[in-house]
Amino acid sequence: MMDAVFINLDRASERRAFMERQAASLGLSLRRLPAVEAGSIDDATRATLGRSWERPLSAPELACFLSHRAAWQRAVDTDAPLLVLEDDAVLSPRLPRVLRAIEAAGGMEFLNLEDFGKRRFVRRAGARPLTDGVTTVPLARDKAGSAAYIVWPAGARRLLAMATRRAAPADAFLHAEAGLAAFICEPAMAIQQHVLAARQGAAGPAEGASSVQAERRRLPPTVANLPFMLRRLRTQLRLLPLHVGRLGTLRYRQVRFDTTSPNKTT
Repeated sequence: MMDAVFINLDRASERRAFMERQAASLGLSLRRLPAVEAGSIDDATRATLGRSWERPLSAPELACFLSHRAAWQRAVDTDAPLLVLEDDAVLSPRLPRVLRAIEAAGGMEFLNLEDFGKRRFVRRAGARPLTDGVTTVPLARDKAGSAAYIVWPAGARRLLAMATRRAAPADAFLHAEAGLAAFICEPAMAIQQHVLAARQGAAGPAEGASSVQAERRRLPPTVANLPFMLRRLRTQLRLLPLHVGRLGTLRYRQVRFDTTSPNKTT
């Protein structure tokens, strides 16, 4: 079966157990990828990559980005598609079957498997069936979520080439920066525990939501913050053609998590 990893901090033992229970239940071969600790990031990286996005990245955000970067390197090193999971991803019982179908598919650099509770820009045409009512839908632009995706070596190489000079929150980097040949799986095969909990009142790993998800305040309009503000403006301008495209080839909608079977998070 497809190579698969989950990103997990050494101290997050309950999250590790959560993922390992799911893997055993689904018959997945899931390897742990040690996450980068925020405290281990050197000052030079914080000063360069950490200040290369629309606002300064928090230490946990930068550590998360660097953890995903290590996963992309694995996809390049093995020259094979890689399933990348974060350690609070609730997985669909259909995921193993879908992974087998995906291995036989082609023409993708990135496939998002996640329902993050947000709408995304998808193309009206080009959906391709995988198995049992599951399809891949071409993405024009996704909005959020990096807890469950597949990256192919070609896509990983493009991500790594950019990641040497700039960074962003992992999901923003994946969905907005790299320009990958990207698709979304419908229905979604994963959902973060805190998203599912908000929707269904489900309980999850006791360690709770990550500090990466903490709310961020907007930067004050100062001269020092001008580079960040210009990058933010660039992002907003890039969204304009996508909203216009909703009149024709694009749709702006949600892709919901697979609910064909009961889903437990413990």
